[in-house]
Amino acid sequence: MEKKQDLLDILHLIYVMDPMCSWCYGFAPVIKQIVKEQEGTMQFKLVMGGLRPGTEQPLDEQMKESIKHHWQDVEKISGQPIDYSFFEREDFVYDTEPGCRAVVTVRYLKPAAEFEMAEEVQNAFYAQNQDITKPEVLSAIASRFDLDTEAFLEKFNSEEMKEKTQQDFVIARHLQANAFPSLYLLNGTSVHLLSRGYRTHDGMSAHLRKALEKINSQ
Repeated sequence: MEKKQDLLDILHLIYVMDPMCSWCYGFAPVIKQIVKEQEGTMQFKLVMGGLRPGTEQPLDEQMKESIKHHWQDVEKISGQPIDYSFFEREDFVYDTEPGCRAVVTVRYLKPAAEFEMAEEVQNAFYAQNQDITKPEVLSAIASRFDLDTEAFLEKFNSEEMKEKTQQDFVIARHLQANAFPSLYLLNGTSVHLLSRGYRTHDGMSAHLRKALEKINSQ
């Protein structure tokens, strides 16, 4: 029992993602199942990766086509639903910072809801074609977790949350998470890359199982 508790205290599964990353959306059911399966075995930590933070230029037709092909691959491989009416938008600026900041904001307002907030933001963007670059859309999503809209917006718009979100981006770069989703296993002070990019549940479970077996044998 003591060994299990010791491992729980030092083992962290770090998930680097961005709510506007299509492969992260495809990976959402996989990571949700993994987290559920590992409950009581390790701590879980979300890190916002920052796919395209601070983008200012609207999508042009060439970029739309490129993104659309990625989304079609995600839908085909993962089975996640996608609303392609997104591509009818004109002058859409694909800035991923607001979505990331919304998740970070919930991390500080209601930590237990952070993971679900990330999932809901993903669903709103990909399955419901909602513009999650808009604060009012993000606050409406946060309200599903019994968070006051005004309180959320005040926190979301604060310099503190902007800085905290940037800190997540720095952590992602420090981990060399140059593709999302990326998963790492933190064992005390040692960080091990588990997976970079999309994997099925079986593939991801196999990687995690091998890593845990190695740790447990030490």
